[in-house]
Amino acid sequence: MNAKPLPQDYFKLHFIVIILGFTAILGRLTEVSSLGVVFYRTLLAASGMWIVAQFQKKNLKISLKQALPLLGVGAIMSFHWICFFGSARASTVAVSLVTFSTTSFFTSILEPFVRKTKISWVEVFLGVLVVLGMYFVFTFESQYLTGILIGLVGALLATIFSVINAQFAQKYDAQIVTFYEMVGAFTSSWIYIPIIIYFSKDVDYQLTLTHYDWLWVGILGLVCTVYPYIEMMHLLKKISAFTLNLSINMEPIYGIIMAYFIFGEKEKMTSGFYIGGALILLSVVLHPFLKKKSI
Repeated sequence: MNAKPLPQDYFKLHFIVIILGFTAILGRLTEVSSLGVVFYRTLLAASGMWIVAQFQKKNLKISLKQALPLLGVGAIMSFHWICFFGSARASTVAVSLVTFSTTSFFTSILEPFVRKTKISWVEVFLGVLVVLGMYFVFTFESQYLTGILIGLVGALLATIFSVINAQFAQKYDAQIVTFYEMVGAFTSSWIYIPIIIYFSKDVDYQLTLTHYDWLWVGILGLVCTVYPYIEMMHLLKKISAFTLNLSINMEPIYGIIMAYFIFGEKEKMTSGFYIGGALILLSVVLHPFLKKKSI
């Protein structure tokens, strides 16, 4: 890390999490399928970042050798989003958000491997606490098994690109990284969409934006993507991928509250679900205290 995080950095991270908590809701509000949501979101995000760079007179050009890894991470990000929104469609916004919280468990194992550092048993413990929370979600919301499994795949993919991005954050400008990753995400969606449609011919995928879809996807692509992802790249210069992902575990809390007010009883879960969610929240609260003791 180049510098120690300041209090305002954690405030900014918290604000970003609130914004991200709204993404699954926007995905559910649209009539277009999750495949369409990802396609238009990445198109708008890449376009928005390019326009911002032009306004700032910032040069985004890098060599092909530098660009290829960034485009590759964008492809991972694209498939993560397909899983994330697909999970919400196959279950509920709440289930999708809670399964996404397992990123901290995956990160506690993957990040030390990539950075070639010792595994932090504090982080593993907190990750296991998240998994325990997921056990309650699995047990009491088994009717949403498909949505949960899709969400877990999405969480693993989110872990992979956040850990890799922590390495990119030390080498490249945040806007350059985010721009090329969004281009990679948009480009790869041209490959993913026909493959997914081919292998699930019995599913009707709506790919055309209708009515308010342009508004929801516009907010999703510009407000909930351009700003948060550029800022997260800045934050990764100061904090670890584990800290970032553990903080993002607060996303379900905000998302579930907002989803309940927007979608009503459809988002009401069993007591077991909320026990699992509380354990995941506990991992976030315990993190700074346990980390201090381990130093």
